[in-house]
Amino acid sequence: MLDLVIKGGRIVDGTGAPWFKADIGIEGDRIAAIGHLNGTAAKRSIDAEGRLVTPGLIDAHTHSDLTIAIEPRASSAVTQGVTTQIAGNCGVSAAPTIDGKPYYGPLDPILTDGLGCDWTGFAGYFQRIERQGVATNLASFVGHGNVRAAAMGYDDRAPTDAEMTRMEALTDEAMRDGAIGMTTGLAYIPGSYAKAEEIVRLARVVARHGGLYASHIRNQTESIVAAARECLDVGRQAGIPAHVSHMQPGAPRLGCAHELLTLIDDERRSGLDASCDAIPYTVGSTTLKSLLPPWACDGGDAAMIKRLKDPATRKKIIDDTNTHGAESGGSRKRTLCKNGDWHKIWLASGTRNANLVGQDFRAIAKARGQDPYDALLDILIEEEGKPWMLAEDVSENDFLDIARHPVGGVVSDGFSLHPEGPLARGRHHPRSYGAFARFLRRFVREDGKLSWEAAIHKLTGYPANRFRLAGRGVLKAGAFADICVLDPDRVAETNDFGDPYRYARGIDWVVVNGQVSLEKGAATGALPGRVLRFRAGAA
Repeated sequence: MLDLVIKGGRIVDGTGAPWFKADIGIEGDRIAAIGHLNGTAAKRSIDAEGRLVTPGLIDAHTHSDLTIAIEPRASSAVTQGVTTQIAGNCGVSAAPTIDGKPYYGPLDPILTDGLGCDWTGFAGYFQRIERQGVATNLASFVGHGNVRAAAMGYDDRAPTDAEMTRMEALTDEAMRDGAIGMTTGLAYIPGSYAKAEEIVRLARVVARHGGLYASHIRNQTESIVAAARECLDVGRQAGIPAHVSHMQPGAPRLGCAHELLTLIDDERRSGLDASCDAIPYTVGSTTLKSLLPPWACDGGDAAMIKRLKDPATRKKIIDDTNTHGAESGGSRKRTLCKNGDWHKIWLASGTRNANLVGQDFRAIAKARGQDPYDALLDILIEEEGKPWMLAEDVSENDFLDIARHPVGGVVSDGFSLHPEGPLARGRHHPRSYGAFARFLRRFVREDGKLSWEAAIHKLTGYPANRFRLAGRGVLKAGAFADICVLDPDRVAETNDFGDPYRYARGIDWVVVNGQVSLEKGAATGALPGRVLRFRAGAA
């Protein structure tokens, strides 16, 4: 007898092949059969008539590392149909910790106030997740930012020989504990202080374990092609697959995704295993302090705040941004400051300035009676460097070019959140609750830019294959029973930037490792997910 049968749906199997009508039988945590199962007994059945039945969606670029340790139900992900998350991106991971404390990098520490961090490495972190349970499967990269900060702090300099050896040892330990590879965040401290030689040495450690390298590249504006090439060069020199994360260019290079994709195609033809991904929004989100030049953050937040209080240094920071924009480092959103586009930058979190959250910096400056630069710098001081921001600086055409490319993925770049408790603070990007629902509504159902089969492949089979998630991302007998049942006529995000913490609609059922996690659109609270440890080429 089967444990569960999903009847009468249109099967979109994750490979990109045309849909077909069939039933799916589940036994334990695996798909037992796909076909016409009318005479087969089952303990439970789901009527999927008129629905698409797909593999569970895989979010290959998340920052759920710490939020999922606070709230394992991951409701913002499950209600979008996500059954697997990959964390540790942009050089930021849960481990190694920094003297027993998390490394936040460009992330918002306000979201994780009160987190009890009882691990130092990935062995302890993964055990923590398994001990408390988790709603989705979870795999993770090790963040270069964690490794560098743990070995040598936040200093703007090259590592000593002893520090480099320490970084190599920490990276090796993370890979032995099950990380799937290493990521860098080269726009953020301390990653921005690292030279290519340092990154290649660590990538070679990852290569010995068969892992991957992914990068939030050093520049996403005028020098974006050179920055993407740096990522690919690391892959080539280390003998490791290379992946450019959220490869959307900002001004003045809007529209140049085709040039970046040509670069990736050329590298693939020459033998490098290269790929990329993109986010289905024109508005992005990151830490507010990434609007500073990296030199202003040398030594960590306390040193940064001291500089911001010095009038001469403040002027130097403003002059640097007005002269160089993002070309001297930091977020590509610094170019918005250079161009005076303060109405395209919004404050996303704050404690002392909670009344200003959700407002753009043109309005904030007016409310405070300040120049926008001074408002920005003073808020960083008042909030101790913690706030997040939202900013509009990329194009939908570049997203589509990447999404439709054979080695281009679609990701959220969000967190797993919950609309109550500490994870409901601030006004963060709606992508955490709506990225995939928006992608399917906007670009598939309404605009027809991708077929359902192609779009589902981008969210399932493609990331499973790229990030070596064995037995996941496709619907076939013997695969893990990670399954999503969705209504193609209804699936949509219900949130926006003014009200970001609202669940998607049109995702009716989600099954994770054979257990129902979403039933008729409502999360069950089940925690059937697993930690997917990377071992010799597969997780």
